[in-house]
Amino acid sequence: MMQIVAGTGRTKDSVRAAGSVGYVFELGKLYVRRELHARFRGQEQGGIITPAGYPFILLITGEAGIAYGYRDEARADGSFLYYGEGQVGPMEFVRGNRAVRDHALEGRDLHLFEKVRSGQLRYVGQFVCASYQLVEDVPDANGEPRQAIAFELAPFAEDQPDEDLAAADIADLSLEQLREAALEKPTANAEPVQTKRTAYRRSAAVRAYTLARAKGICEGCDSPAPFLTAAGRPYLEPHHTRRISDGGPDHPSAVIALCPTCHTRAHYAHDGVELNHALIAHLREIEGPIRGAGRRR
Repeated sequence: MMQIVAGTGRTKDSVRAAGSVGYVFELGKLYVRRELHARFRGQEQGGIITPAGYPFILLITGEAGIAYGYRDEARADGSFLYYGEGQVGPMEFVRGNRAVRDHALEGRDLHLFEKVRSGQLRYVGQFVCASYQLVEDVPDANGEPRQAIAFELAPFAEDQPDEDLAAADIADLSLEQLREAALEKPTANAEPVQTKRTAYRRSAAVRAYTLARAKGICEGCDSPAPFLTAAGRPYLEPHHTRRISDGGPDHPSAVIALCPTCHTRAHYAHDGVELNHALIAHLREIEGPIRGAGRRR
């Protein structure tokens, strides 16, 4: 059975980050909710759990919303419509709802679990919030109509099928425009067909901005890129300082451009953790602090 390491998006066998600790969620496996809380803490009620000190958010989907006139929806293309939290009055972008919308900006992964019976959850997989819908006239706990938030979640994939198309969309952007694209929040009421492409475009923008910012110089050791690519560009590798792996969207203040030697050292060397901390400090000098920084790796 495939295992995904929380905070990485990679299978267990592909993660060998020096000094890093992965939290393994197995696709399809049943988990006891109270055991997840015992390990990670976080909210014990509701469907959005934001454990302090961990780079991920746990989402719980089930039948609870049916009583209020709505339900989460798994789609045939692998995307997922997930309703936010809030029982009375309009749903707002506070607490868990804000955390889901801004998860990529804060370097936190989304892991979805399905409630199958009382206290038991089945792990569905890792997702990215690409957009959201503002749905009118959804009943609240008192039966009053209100506006609800329904998040459009795209399945996370390291090998993104639309990556080349997404990269083409940003090919002619300036450095400033690339940063704006990398920091773009999920938008309201986007067409569901655009969900995956939106997520991939933002991820591509983070990568492109990081490489453009470096201007061909390793941001770890200040050495020139070791060679040029077939397209004539200096070869450097984006490194996500707040993740064990380098997959998925992140924040420009958390991704640094490294030569292959520094990148390999950050992942595999005996002093990889110390190096990564130094890279985080250097990124603060370059980009400034990231909101929610300092979470445990």
